[in-house]
Amino acid sequence: MKRSIIPMAALLAFGVATPVEADTFVLVHGAFQSAVVWDEVAETLRSEGHNAIAVDLPGRNAVGVAAQTVTLQDYIEATRAVVEAASEPVILVGHSFGGITVSGVAEAVPDQVDLLVYVAAYLPQSGESMETLALSDADNAFTAETFVIAEDYSHATILDTDQVRVFAADATPEQAAALRASMVREPLPPIGTPVMLTDERIGSVPSAYIRTLKDGTVSPELQTQMIERAEVETVRDLPSGHAPYLTRPDNLARLLMDIAEVGA
Repeated sequence: MKRSIIPMAALLAFGVATPVEADTFVLVHGAFQSAVVWDEVAETLRSEGHNAIAVDLPGRNAVGVAAQTVTLQDYIEATRAVVEAASEPVILVGHSFGGITVSGVAEAVPDQVDLLVYVAAYLPQSGESMETLALSDADNAFTAETFVIAEDYSHATILDTDQVRVFAADATPEQAAALRASMVREPLPPIGTPVMLTDERIGSVPSAYIRTLKDGTVSPELQTQMIERAEVETVRDLPSGHAPYLTRPDNLARLLMDIAEVGA
């Protein structure tokens, strides 16, 4: 997946033995989050010479009518615009609910995506939504009170006392405070919307999965089930909770680079 950005002849002229290579990573956050959660991962990727772009999906913190009108297609189109603006096909990374979004983008523009990487993510089959996959997860750490739905059914939040327990039980006190500060309201309509996929389009894009072994949001058991039914061959494990971008950002960035290096 790596590409030289400086001609070999020019490198040899300066006595450099190997080409300088770069990938473009497009990073898509999940529910109850925004692009800011990728800051440390993106910084590491850039420090290694790569391009890293974090997408801020529409509807962050929206309420009422503003939240009710947000759609999954809005998420897909916002991400697609970033992908199509890149000068070359990208490595498209989706965390959690972002797995639904990146799947929709790869279905729409498969030629613009070199590789899909799912990070602790919902990996859907055609016709599935985040809601259907989450409800099938008997091993997550959610309780009946964790998911707080607005009275007008426009948006949801995560119960304050459950945020760290569910998302990042492995966090330090400082990381736990950062997690709480990063949480936002999530529009409800996209959560229940199925994504439609075909073997001809998304099926032509290689995929990889980073499985989080201490995850309370998308359980390791569900992650494994999704990996196996999708026949994902490139799998890496992190001994982290659901938010490795916060608790293990350097490890996550280096796994992404490793996956990009070997391909899928």
